[in-house]
Order: sequence, then structure tokens, then C-alpha cells
Amino acid sequence: MKRLGLLLVLAGASIAHAAAQSPANAPTERPTLRVLLVGNSLIYVNNLPGLLRSLARAQADGPLIETETYVMPGAELAQHWKRGAAAKALQGSHWDVVVLQERGGVLACAASPAQKEEDVCRNSLRAHRQFADLAEKAGARVLLLGTWGPDATWQDNLDRGLRQAARVTQAVPVFAGHRLRAYQQEHRDVVLFTDDSLHPSLRASLIVTAALYREMAGHGARAADLRLDFPLLPPGSRMDDNLPLERNEALNAQVRPVTLGAAELPALLEAAEPDL
Repeated sequence: MKRLGLLLVLAGASIAHAAAQSPANAPTERPTLRVLLVGNSLIYVNNLPGLLRSLARAQADGPLIETETYVMPGAELAQHWKRGAAAKALQGSHWDVVVLQERGGVLACAASPAQKEEDVCRNSLRAHRQFADLAEKAGARVLLLGTWGPDATWQDNLDRGLRQAARVTQAVPVFAGHRLRAYQQEHRDVVLFTDDSLHPSLRASLIVTAALYREMAGHGARAADLRLDFPLLPPGSRMDDNLPLERNEALNAQVRPVTLGAAELPALLEAAEPDL
């Protein structure tokens, strides 16, 4: 930007000043995407919705993001559908994007002809369809956030199940587990998961965030300082399941904003690029 400013000065300061004052050069208002997220601790650990808002806010252009999030520890989508809070929110307002995240390894069943007929698998695919139907009526795109497994074989089954769920819902699959495994192979000294080997570290959550942002915005994010003005929730956080994550006062109390420097982000943003 400094170089561009210097060139403008050399070309004629008065012309540059006049152009800067004209309505045609006034900053355009950035659109806002309203995003509904439904899932469990893989979303609320490190506050994935907060990271999405922060990453969007840090960009020089592109959409801002507003979130409303319905999460329960260990929840399956069928449980969310039966509980009704997320479906009611989806029916009661306009949404641009709906993110659905199934519990852990549940979708791996869809990759197996035998397991596909089991109740847990049938209930999962049914819940995916039910949420996707409501999203279509609300005019929203649906993203299916894939999860991760302990080894390559398990991950392959998860990804195949995710593709199956995407086919039956006409939704967009986001292969987060595949991206995390690829990043881990290139950075074996980096800790991507907590001690339980299941929940993401902040680094892993940022990779998942960047992958979701790419699908929502239509382009990848650029590295910029991120202001984290929300709680980075640990596994086992207690919350009111009847309220969206953003309105859980006990979780959001006494947050001290911190800034994550842009220098930390390039490799994570690169890891979010699609390669499947």
C-alpha cells in the first residue's frame, strides 16, 4: 500500500486527493453471512464459531460472519433434531449457511453396506436430510463438516461416509480430517490434538476454521492479526443446551481479548486449501 501511495503522489497529489474524495472510491459496505452451526465438542472446543467471526473480520474484504451455534457434548445430529432447538432456529430466521457436524466416527458407517442399515447410521442420514431440507427452505447452503479418525483406514471410511451424506443432502462436504492428517504428516512435531487424541488444539481448530471460511466466502483467507474476544473453550465445558453457544453467559463472562499474530497463520491457511 505504501508503494501504491507513492506512485499516486508522483502522478499528481491533487488528482489522487480528488479521487479519494469521490463517492465512487468510498469504501463499500461488506456483506454479512449468517451462519448456523450444529454439532458437538469438536465445534465448541476452542470456539470454532468465534474463530470464524474473527477470521472474517480480519480480512480486508469479503463477507463478515455472524454465528448462532447449537452444540452439546457428544451429540449426534439425530439428538439435535429430536431436541428441536436447532431446527426451530433454522425455521425462524434467514440463514446463508448451515454447518452440520456429526459425532466423531458415526458417518464411517455409511461407507459399509452392512453397517449402513444399523439404526445409528440410518438415524444419522435421516437427520442430515431433515436439516438439509429445512436449510433449503431457509435459502441456506449446507456444509457438512467432516471429522477425523485415529488412522488412515478409519479416516478413509469417514470421508467415504461424508461423501455419501453429501450426496443424499446435496450439501458440500468439508474434509477437515483429511486436511489435519496431511498437515500432521508435514509437521510431526506439532501437537494437533489434546491429550484425549480427539479434540483439536487451537492450531487444528484454525485449520478447520480456514477450510470452512473458504467454502463460505468462495476464496481463501489471507493472514492477518486475529483478535480473539471470546472464550477458547476446553473439552468438557458446561453450558446451557437450551441456548446457542453465543448466548451462554457463564461461558462468555470475563473474557480477556488477545491477539494472535498474522505470522502464525500462513502455514495453517495453506493447510486449509482443498486437495480432494
